[in-house]
This record gives sequence, C-alpha cells and structure tokens, in this order.
Amino acid sequence: MNRRLSRIHSALLAVVFAAVGTHAFAQNALTITDGETAGLAPETLSVLMDADTPVEGYVLAITFDAGLLSVSDVGAGSATEAASAELIVPETLSGGFTLGVVVDATAPFDGQEIPAGTGLEIATFTMTPQTLVSSDTPSAIEFTDGVLNNPPLSNILVQNGQSIDASSGLGLNNGTLTLLPPPPDNMRIESISFVTDASDAARILLSNSSGAVQGFVVVAAHDPTLLNLQTITLGSETLAAGAELVVPEIYTNGGSLGVVLDFDSPFDGQSIPTGVDNHIASYLYSSNITIIEPDPAIQTNVDLVDGELGSPLLDNVIVVAGLSISPALEGGTVTLLPEPTPPENNTAFYIGQRDFPDTGTNGGLGFPGQDIEFCFFYTDPDDNIQGVQIAVCYDDLLLVDGSFTIEGTIADELGAEFVNYQIDNDDNDGDGRELIAGILMDALPPFENQQLPTTVEPLMIACVQAEVDGGAICGETFSVDFCDGINGNGMVSINNMVVINYQSIQNFTLVGATYEIIPVPAFLRGDCNTDVQVDLADAATVIASQFQGFEVGCLDACDANDDSTINLADSVFLLNFLFLFGPTPPDPGPYVAGPDPTADDLDCALPASCN
Repeated sequence: MNRRLSRIHSALLAVVFAAVGTHAFAQNALTITDGETAGLAPETLSVLMDADTPVEGYVLAITFDAGLLSVSDVGAGSATEAASAELIVPETLSGGFTLGVVVDATAPFDGQEIPAGTGLEIATFTMTPQTLVSSDTPSAIEFTDGVLNNPPLSNILVQNGQSIDASSGLGLNNGTLTLLPPPPDNMRIESISFVTDASDAARILLSNSSGAVQGFVVVAAHDPTLLNLQTITLGSETLAAGAELVVPEIYTNGGSLGVVLDFDSPFDGQSIPTGVDNHIASYLYSSNITIIEPDPAIQTNVDLVDGELGSPLLDNVIVVAGLSISPALEGGTVTLLPEPTPPENNTAFYIGQRDFPDTGTNGGLGFPGQDIEFCFFYTDPDDNIQGVQIAVCYDDLLLVDGSFTIEGTIADELGAEFVNYQIDNDDNDGDGRELIAGILMDALPPFENQQLPTTVEPLMIACVQAEVDGGAICGETFSVDFCDGINGNGMVSINNMVVINYQSIQNFTLVGATYEIIPVPAFLRGDCNTDVQVDLADAATVIASQFQGFEVGCLDACDANDDSTINLADSVFLLNFLFLFGPTPPDPGPYVAGPDPTADDLDCALPASCN
C-alpha cells in the first residue's frame, strides 16, 4: 500500500503540483450522491464534480460508519473513464476509502484532462449494509480530510497544475445512505395441476430482499392419502449458484431439503442473489388415487410447515450474512384432474368351475381339506386377444399348490408360446395371498401372430388346483378375486390386462368367485336312495340309476363296494351283504354316516347340515 501511495503522491507532485502556490476557484465542488437500500442489498453511489476549468487529477478521502456499512468496487466514474485517466489508485480502509487519480501520468504526456462542467461523475463505489435495521436509518457518507492513509490524504482537485482543497474554496457536499427495513422474505409453493395417471413438480420460490442467501431449509407437507412425493431436486437459481451441500429427505407426508451454497474449500462465497421468486427447489408429486371423468377434480393443499417433520424437527429458514432468517411462508395447491374415460371394451374375464360355459357357476361349495379347481374364462365378441395378464387375490382359507396350467384350454390348443406365473401363499409378507400370470400367444419365431379368437361363449384359458384349509369352519366363505396392483413374489405391480391390437386394455369386466365352507360330506355306504338306512331299496336304486336314468343324490353312497365306479356290481354287493352274509360295505359303512376316505371323482350332493 505504501508503494502505491508513493506512486500517486509522486505523480501528483511531479505532474500536478508543478505550479507555485494555490488559489481559490468559486465554482468547484465535490458531491456524494444520496441513496437508500433495503435489507442487506448493496447500493452503488457516485461522486459528482462541478469544475469551472478542466481537471488534471483529484484525490478523494471518504469515511462512513463501519458498524453499519462496508465498501467495495471503488473505481473511476464515467467522466474519469471518458478522459482515459492513466493512473487510478483506490485504497479501501477500515471505515473509509481513498481514490487518487492522475489523468495524464505517463509519457508522452498528451495533456489529457477531465473537461469543465457540472454534475460530472468522477467516481463510483458500492456500499453494503452489515446489519438489518427495523426502522429507517440514515448513515452519513462524508468527505474527511487529513485522516485516511499514511501520509493522511485530503480531498483535492488539480486544475492548471494547482491543487484546490476545502481551504481554497473546494466545496465538499456529503451524502447519506438510508438503510431501510427489508420487506419480509417470502418462501412459497407454486400451485400445480395434473391428471391422476401423471405427475408434476411444484416449484419452491424464494423472494429474498434481506440479502444474498448462503443456505436454506425447505420443509413441505402433503396429504399422503392423495399425494406421493417422488423426488426433491434443486431449483434453477440453486443450481446456478453451485450448491455444495444438498440433503433431501422424503417422509410419508412430506419432504425436506437442506442446502449450503458454499460448503467446501476454497470457500468462494457462492450465494443466491436477492430477487423475486427465485426458483430454489422442486417437489415432484404423483397421485395416490385415480379419478375418471366425469368425476370432478380434487384439490389438496401442500404447505410449508415448521416443527412438524424431520428428526430433530425442522423449520423453514434462509441464511443471510451468517444470520438465520425465518421467511414468511405461503403454501400452494395440487389439483388432481380426472383421467379421460377409457374407451368401452366388451372383453370379460371370469373365474369359475370347469363347467362354467354351461352352468355359469362362479365359486360353489367346499369342505375343509377338499381339493378344488378354479379356472379362468374370457369372452370378447369384437376383438382377438394377443395376450393376457392375470392378477388374482385369495384369502387364507385357500392354498394354491402351484398347479397353474393351460393344458386342455383354448390357449393350449392355439399354441400359446409364453406362459409364466407366480404363486404367493405367504400370509406374513404384508400383501396377502396372490397369483399373477402372463400368457402371450405369439412370443417365439417364426411369429405367426397366434391370437385368442373372438367369442360370445366363455372359453377357458387356464386352470388352478387348490386346497381348502383343513381348519376352515362351516359357514365361512372365501373368495378368489381379480385385483390390480399386486406383485406376487416379486417387486413389479401387475394389473389385469389384455393385449388387443398391441394396446394394453384394462377397462373390461372382471368377475371373481366366492365359495362357502360346508362340513365334510357324510353318508352311509350303500344308502343309494339316501333314506338313512341300507336295505333292498338301495340295491333297486342302483339298478334304476344305471338302466332307467334315475337321478340319485349321493354317488359316493351308491358306490357300495367303493371301487370308484357305479355299476351293477354295487347292487350285487348290497344283495350279498343283506342276504348272503357277504362283506360289509367299506368305510364309512352302512351304520354310521361319515366322509369318504377314498379319493375319487364321485361326490355327494347332500352333505351333512351345518347344525
């Protein structure tokens, strides 16, 4: 600094003060402009000059209250620059600054000078508040002679090789910078809207008049029954500032974002400048519900909240000049718009018994421990089907043993090339029991475009073998239902869907099945006419069922010899038992009713009562 001062002093002495003595000039003056600034925003002021003759150089020495203000960017004003000044020496000091200028300081000494005039801007400087004020606070910016620098400098102009200072008529007009309380800093969420099968980002906008922001915390909450927060990302202003520490956190009902702009060395002072609606963050939301036209849109609030989220609980804050400031908070809204009504589709899928096309039977009766079968059917009078996606839920009274097959179905007959399925019987995985399956008719070369045909009659595409829980209670029911959004044993959510013309179609009819638990069927072996006694009439009933078309209520009871076939041998077996001391009919026998211990295709349509 001393060398720089020597240089300006030497230049001024050699070039400017060559003339002997000083004299007064009545029209010479220096004026510091007034200004005002809100919060910590910087304000640029000027030094204006009135001169009655051209000026060859000048020295400025200006002081201010260092407790309120700091100075930066001390430099030449427009008039000084226009004169192509050759020596400009600014010095920033505690509580003040100096500026020495020699217009023509170097060879060939062409005699440059600042012409005479009024209101000429010869210097500019930027003042920055160092504290926030709560009321209007004037702060003096003053010309001060004999205090700043070493040796101390005074405010002078050089004209005609002579120095002019306050004692020789140079007018010095001080200025004032008025510090204003900042408008409230404001953080707000921009309202958005989107269709429920889409997503959109709500921008977090900051209006920061207090000063440049060095860091911030955003905390926003939403209704988790309606919205899902997918991601939190930096806004354009935060990205532009080069944020170095970024900590997003997503909760069930909201999310937080902590940012420090300048966190790593070399600590270059990154910050977000003052401004209105600076984009500092984006919260990407999707919908947790589905709305279909003509149902109305639903609007929900997204709020900036203090002390509700995080551990420890977080508040919305901004950091300005190392101070934490709580901005005013303004929430936004998310409007969930209805999706267009899907086009009508005449496809229908059913769960039913193997004889469903003839009987239309969904579900039926089942007793504890019984092996049952349920099958999948479709109808579509308009379109061929290229593939099928099946998603089924069933409750814990049913155990699917892993036998999912298309054998003997239309899908098998037409050569379905991809068949895969998953069965989830785990009651402890949080999502119940599930079956998912995919059937794609044409999946392998030579790609002959196999498709399931149009049909108005239900056609079977797959069947599943299952077992009724042995502990099921009489009178209970269980269901096998189509249900969307399940994942089987994996992680991918599967919906019921058909592929028609290479499009995913989900808007179609789905009909599940319900079963009622009945007691294990009980009967007397040989009681073919079900009159609760075994006698000659039963032998006659067997003959009538075989040769005269007589319908019986319990085939198991007519199977007197338990060979899983009803024929004349059963009548002979009964006659031998009744009159020729033949063998007793096998379990459950002719005396006490009970279940059939033999697995066969015969059934008993007259199970015991639940009472």
